[in-house]
Amino acid sequence: MKSRAIVLSVLTLLALVSSVEHSVAYEAYGWSEIRMDLWDGAAEEYVKPIPGLKANEFYAETEWEAVMAAANWVAYHMAYESDPYPPGEVWTSSDQQYEEIAPGSQGSGTGDCEDFAILLCALLRFHTQGGIPASRVWVQAGIIVVPDEDKPPVFGHAYVVYKTDRGIFYIEPQWGGFPYRGSPPSILHWYYNKPPMTGESATLRFNDEWVKGGGPWLAGPRNK
Repeated sequence: MKSRAIVLSVLTLLALVSSVEHSVAYEAYGWSEIRMDLWDGAAEEYVKPIPGLKANEFYAETEWEAVMAAANWVAYHMAYESDPYPPGEVWTSSDQQYEEIAPGSQGSGTGDCEDFAILLCALLRFHTQGGIPASRVWVQAGIIVVPDEDKPPVFGHAYVVYKTDRGIFYIEPQWGGFPYRGSPPSILHWYYNKPPMTGESATLRFNDEWVKGGGPWLAGPRNK
């Protein structure tokens, strides 16, 4: 009986350790955890390569067409679902998000705006045209903070920024283009048609290599 109790205790301990590692590796619950993940100046906890996907998983005659294909793939395979409250903000890494998707099944993955954006950013960084450099692809988010109140900030919206020699484009992966949702193309140029909620409070930008902004809640000597 004593040996059995020891075995059960060890199994329980392993289960607890496994659950903690899963939380750290794949999801962050609440702004305090998210903030600490971003504090080192990178966001590799979230924007990760997808195991099993080729570097040229999304490949086309032009990079633009390949980016469109990746954006529409995300729009087709994911359905919007708000984070629970509590805990509030829940960020899911790209590899974990991809695991939740059944390829070919519309809306099989769920998440809110930053989950859409993190997944698309990873697809563009590591699996589109051999990988688009971090200097040209990142997640951009607006943060709403209540003035003079000591509260964690609330994200207004998150989307993906794609930089080309023709300027900066804003990708709204929740929309999708024809034939997925019948809406306008996923990629819109700021000059012609600004997506709603973009730009007005874009205080946080990140990919797998660097983090910029975030306001007083993220500012510090290691914040690039």
